[in-house]
Amino acid sequence: MAFLKKRHGNLLSVAAAIGCVTGYAQAAELSPEYQGEEVIVTATRTPNTVSRLPMAVEVITRAQIEESGALNLSDVLAEAHDVNAEASTNGRLGVAMMRGLDSRMTLVLVDGIRLTSGFQGYVDLHEIPSGIIERIEIVRGAGSALYGSDAVGGVVNVITRKPRREPQAGLTLSGGESRYAQVGTVQTDGWVSGTTGKLGYGVAGSWYDRDRYDRDTRDLTTDGDDRRTASGSVALTYALTPDVKLTSGTIYAWNRLDGIRAQTSGNFGRVVDSDRLMAYAGAEIRTGTTSNLSLRVSKSTYDWSSEMDNLGGLPYVTTAVTSGIKTTTATNTKTLTKVSQDATQFDAQWTGTISGTNRLTAGVEYRTEERDDYSKTLTRKVVTKNNISTGVITSGPTTTSTTDLSNISHDSGNLGLFAQDEFRVSEQLSFIAGVRFDDHSDFGSEVSPKIASVLRIDEHLKLRASYGEGFRAPSLYELYTGSVQSKKSIILANPDLDAETSRSFELGADFVSGAFESGITGFRTGVKNMILQALVDATTTPATYRFENVSEAMTRGIEFRGSFKLQHGWMLADQVSFLDTRNETTGSKLLFAPAFTNMVKLSYANPGKGLKGNIRVISTGSQYISASEKAGGYTLVNCFVSKTVSKGTELFAGADNLFNHDTSAAYGNNEGAGMTGTYFYGGLNYRL
Repeated sequence: MAFLKKRHGNLLSVAAAIGCVTGYAQAAELSPEYQGEEVIVTATRTPNTVSRLPMAVEVITRAQIEESGALNLSDVLAEAHDVNAEASTNGRLGVAMMRGLDSRMTLVLVDGIRLTSGFQGYVDLHEIPSGIIERIEIVRGAGSALYGSDAVGGVVNVITRKPRREPQAGLTLSGGESRYAQVGTVQTDGWVSGTTGKLGYGVAGSWYDRDRYDRDTRDLTTDGDDRRTASGSVALTYALTPDVKLTSGTIYAWNRLDGIRAQTSGNFGRVVDSDRLMAYAGAEIRTGTTSNLSLRVSKSTYDWSSEMDNLGGLPYVTTAVTSGIKTTTATNTKTLTKVSQDATQFDAQWTGTISGTNRLTAGVEYRTEERDDYSKTLTRKVVTKNNISTGVITSGPTTTSTTDLSNISHDSGNLGLFAQDEFRVSEQLSFIAGVRFDDHSDFGSEVSPKIASVLRIDEHLKLRASYGEGFRAPSLYELYTGSVQSKKSIILANPDLDAETSRSFELGADFVSGAFESGITGFRTGVKNMILQALVDATTTPATYRFENVSEAMTRGIEFRGSFKLQHGWMLADQVSFLDTRNETTGSKLLFAPAFTNMVKLSYANPGKGLKGNIRVISTGSQYISASEKAGGYTLVNCFVSKTVSKGTELFAGADNLFNHDTSAAYGNNEGAGMTGTYFYGGLNYRL
């Protein structure tokens, strides 16, 4: 370990030196040609209009978030194109898969900063409330050429509320309940932003309180726990000179779950606490009329803890009668699990235009991570003996024991260097070519290239194509920790795992004509050394699995989107995906990858009357939830309506899962209206 620290101390010096001449241009100034168009920065780490990009991208705006009734990031992504919930997770986590690949192959960023993982190596999307989100940029397909590890299925970048030129403020109050008088929910969001002199500020906060629910009453396990979430974000900018702008920000989220778990050894109360803190500081420097240099240092801390003990403090009691002696054993068991992960990252990126036809980007990242996983069981047994014939009761021995289940501490470092050229051959044809080199202290080096092109046939039709390679380094959970205590399965770690690598091909076309807009994308991703849970012992309770590298796996599919502006403020839109997956070693389908997903949305807007609304029909096809079990498809119908009642004041109401479908088999622990039953909500938005 000392060797690794020394080695990466030298690498940090190299990174700092490179950072003096390169920069991170995610927040680059927009040229006049971009004004008024939808701009995305995640796809190329430079500002580009969606119409110019050769990738499959989606931007979810603040207005769309509000008109979906979404309470957190997991809710928002549940309606995104070709993004599906993964039902395999324990711990009531909200995670998302892209294009049929494991959710760990989706890189999640907040303001360009990686979200550090927690329980079982997952990122819980429930922890990011919708109230602090300005927009979400989703790039489907390989992204390792720019972002390194994890960006195999795609990249999700959450942009929080930022400073605005004119002072603005707002408040949202909402509440709801399911048709079963459960899931009582209250959420409050507030924000303010503006500019005073050289200082720009954006502040947002959110409080979310939801009661537990339980549709399956066959046991005491709560389908959904009591959940409370508090969060806040602060973003500051300062114009030091006309060419230098300083930036800083902080994002904080606290989350608590409280529920019941039914185990073979009794019923347990489970309380989970998590704290996530992210902070960054940097500078954006204009180095020329068409060049920009950005520097940023960020720090992330994440602490997650779980405590399970006998429900209500009541012991688990067993009795046995032998030779006229009745022996009663009362056992109290408490399991404590803690995960702590810290990450520090330095980013630098330079972007400049050469000869008006080439926009070059070069950058460096250096990231260090420290992670501690700790789990132990505390057991207290009290034995009482009752002589049935004499009635004499004696107290036997009382024993207290502690069993360490895991105690892992690990640190690592990663240096990433990347370069990209966006070059225009003609007005019709342009290319984006990039490559990234990553050197990881645990897994050695990886090179991730990507090339993409777009051909404009005319003002209505464009064709696009791309090829990219990606990788994902196995997590500490997969390598060393595993999960020896789980109701669903025992999962063994494997320190001999290799990194997953991928090759992705994509072809697509986009068409725009008047009120009609559409796009189609075909893709194929091959993954080598895919990490899956392989069954090693079916006789244990529950069954025992171990992480293994599967030689090869494949996902392929077709994505279609289309929208048509109807008369009198109506719009009809559809986005559908057809997916085929295969474990090339066994020939079986990959788990939790539905055969198709579809969302049809009919929306209405009448600004003159201050009225808007929508109906959304979300369908999910059948999917395998185990090697031998296939869950059927389901359809959810959601609706929303709002009315402006006075200047700055809007009332809204909605219903999710209008026809009360039960999707528990495929939906898993991702919660949402598919688990709660029909959920009704309402509230108000107030804007100054």
